[in-house]
Amino acid sequence: MPQLRLSLRTAVTLPFIAVFALTVGLLSFWQQRQVDKLINQESLRLLDAITIASRHQLAEYLETPLQVQHAVADALARDGVYRPGDMRPLYRHLIRAFSELYAQYDQISVMGFGGVRGEYAGVRRERDGTYRLILQDDSTQGMMRVFPGLEPSPDALGYAGYDPRIRPWYSHAIAAEGPRWSPIYTVAGDRGDVTLSAATAVKTPEGVVGVVAADLRLSSMNRFLQAQPLRGNGFIAIVDAQDYLVAHSLPRPILAQPGNAFQSPSRLPLTQSPEPALRTAARWLEAHPATDDTPLHLSFAEEGQIYHGQITPFRDTRGIDWRIVVVLPESDLVSSIRSDSRTALTGAIVLALLGLALGLWWLQRAIRPILVTADAAHRLAGGDWDAAKALAPTRMVEISALVGAFNHMAQRLQQSFEHMRTLVQFDTLTHLLTRAGLIQRADAAAIAAGKPCHAALCLLELQNFRSIRDDVGHSTAEQLLQAVAERLRTQLPRQVLLARPASNEFAIVWLEQLDTEQLQQRSLQVLNMFAQPFSVGEDDILLRACAGGLSGELLPGALPDWLRNASIALGEAERGPRRYVAYEPALAQRMLGRTQLAMELRQALDKHELAVHYQPVVDLATGHMRGAEALVRWHSPTRGMVPPGVFIAVAEESDLILRIGGWVLRQAAHDIAAHLDRLPRDFELHVNVSARELIQSDFATTLERVLISSGLPPRMLTLELTESMLLEGNDATLQRIGAIKALGVKIAIDDFGTGYSSLAYLSRLRFDCIKIDQSFVRKLPASQPDTAIVTAVLRIAEGFGVQVVAEGVELEAQALLLSSLGCRRAQGYWFARPGPLAQMLAYRSPWK
Repeated sequence: MPQLRLSLRTAVTLPFIAVFALTVGLLSFWQQRQVDKLINQESLRLLDAITIASRHQLAEYLETPLQVQHAVADALARDGVYRPGDMRPLYRHLIRAFSELYAQYDQISVMGFGGVRGEYAGVRRERDGTYRLILQDDSTQGMMRVFPGLEPSPDALGYAGYDPRIRPWYSHAIAAEGPRWSPIYTVAGDRGDVTLSAATAVKTPEGVVGVVAADLRLSSMNRFLQAQPLRGNGFIAIVDAQDYLVAHSLPRPILAQPGNAFQSPSRLPLTQSPEPALRTAARWLEAHPATDDTPLHLSFAEEGQIYHGQITPFRDTRGIDWRIVVVLPESDLVSSIRSDSRTALTGAIVLALLGLALGLWWLQRAIRPILVTADAAHRLAGGDWDAAKALAPTRMVEISALVGAFNHMAQRLQQSFEHMRTLVQFDTLTHLLTRAGLIQRADAAAIAAGKPCHAALCLLELQNFRSIRDDVGHSTAEQLLQAVAERLRTQLPRQVLLARPASNEFAIVWLEQLDTEQLQQRSLQVLNMFAQPFSVGEDDILLRACAGGLSGELLPGALPDWLRNASIALGEAERGPRRYVAYEPALAQRMLGRTQLAMELRQALDKHELAVHYQPVVDLATGHMRGAEALVRWHSPTRGMVPPGVFIAVAEESDLILRIGGWVLRQAAHDIAAHLDRLPRDFELHVNVSARELIQSDFATTLERVLISSGLPPRMLTLELTESMLLEGNDATLQRIGAIKALGVKIAIDDFGTGYSSLAYLSRLRFDCIKIDQSFVRKLPASQPDTAIVTAVLRIAEGFGVQVVAEGVELEAQALLLSSLGCRRAQGYWFARPGPLAQMLAYRSPWK
């Protein structure tokens, strides 16, 4: 006779069904009686809670615009930024206050100021979080203009006839003491929002100069009421003294759409609300006008549903006379009284305990195989792959299926674990050890030796791999890495440990005693492997590499520190002329010093310690200024004047060069644009651009924004790029130079002659100027070789049809020789040292 096999679901649920069916029946009968008894008092309690919460939150919601605009008004009066007819200082103050100090207050849509002469400046926050400038002063010829951003620009909407002095927010605030709410009105301009404004008159010792207003769109109050957590399926509305809607919790506007396009939207009275329950409440409101702060309670039936409601006055002596209308369906009230059914639950507990005791006894028998399986799972987690064999068969269908699935899972898990361990230890691309695999192998060797073992580590990096990858693509770059790994594998002894700890880094560990000279010799032998190009498909690619290394006694767990120290030495090799650098503690101290300097430089940017100095570029024939090079200077409170060669190098190694370069470009452009009337028409501003800046995909866009915001003509800006940056660049670099040239900005090759110049490559570049490096000018006129080099550069420039500027002119004889050789422009200490803008503007020719 076959044995009876029950499903786990049947075995667990049968004892509980009968008990809980009787319990639920008793609970339902008793709960119905309790709901009928408590419904009235619950309605009053919940309506009071919603009203109190809404009043409190509404008061906080409205208080913020009052405080913000009052604080702005005080600041404007205290700082005296109002200038009749010129709103620039004032709207800059508003932009800083609104977008930085008070940006978190979402209820404020517009922060504006209306002047006593009819000027207006405002900042409007759009629904996407951006800001727009609204301006009406002498610069807009008396028209109100709405700009697309926070700076005046040609593409702006214009509106004639706007006078803030006749707007409700102005007229109510000008005669009041302190902040005040305006009547609800329609905003003038391109959107026509229905708005409530908090406004305060700005009073200076000379008298009232205008009114500051913070606008609150009524549409934002709808979202505020919709977010009220206590209302459930009910409705909340706010009406003014004339029973017109101020806001409601419905996802619909409070405006009635006009019959034609020439009419403005009008506000809806509560009697025309799209919700029938609110329309019924409006009739109660008309029949019982509020005379004091006593709430009005109401109950009615609408569309087969019973509603309970409450109407409560909400007043503020600063201009608010509203009423809060809350209407809740009785279904919400019933659902909130579930906690009052504890009496019914008490009667059901006795029966539930009996069923629970029986169920627990049966459940214990049912889940015992599950407990055995759980114990096997714990053993499996501890690495005991034989745990699944200890599971005994069972008669229950589900448990039997669970045991089978567990055995299958244990088998698959063991396979996956072995595969994952392989992936962790070996690089899937090159089949060399990964960083984790190298550390594990080194630790294993140190442990097997039973004492500290001698070892040496060489960490090398492919210096030009990233630029090659950008040129040939990722697929070819991966093949190149495989070719490098294969060459190392075939030309190094099999006993060494080879790893690829990073994308373009390779690590070699010799498990033998090597002194510093021996390690250097072996590391240079490894670097010499890169003298021959690598064949990848049809391409022969030549790679450059540098390395850092160290040797000594290797303890278990010490290899991560070795890798870090080797990386420090590798970084020193990247920055210096040597291909290999051995680690020494002084390198770590030097790196720590660079890190400290980088941190201070970041703080200097935030504290505005950097300054832009200008060195004139002069016409050698007349000595007159024809341009200037913008140079960044840092005067540290603790270090004093930090040489540019020190902090610029640190900035190049981090992201700080992007911030510094962008700041210098903006500052210099604005400085020169502000003094165009004092400068020659052919004046050229030279600004250095780093390689990190140039490779940014949006650099041309940033440059265009700087030109627009500053007003500097593009023809007057020349960007200086180092010769090495251009010659090592790829097609992407040429494309970005083309985008810069398309803006009308000029390109100069800086430090010309110091790199490995290629005339064939120069012919592809669209440059406008060559700057002869000061190393060739410094020895003039005594050095004949340098004179020949300068002459050759001048002839090259003449062939390309570009301008030449000689740097580092410190003697009159140098200037005279350069002029006789045909060089037209120069800069250097002979003419002027770099200095502040005022010093540059006061430049006088040294020629008598």
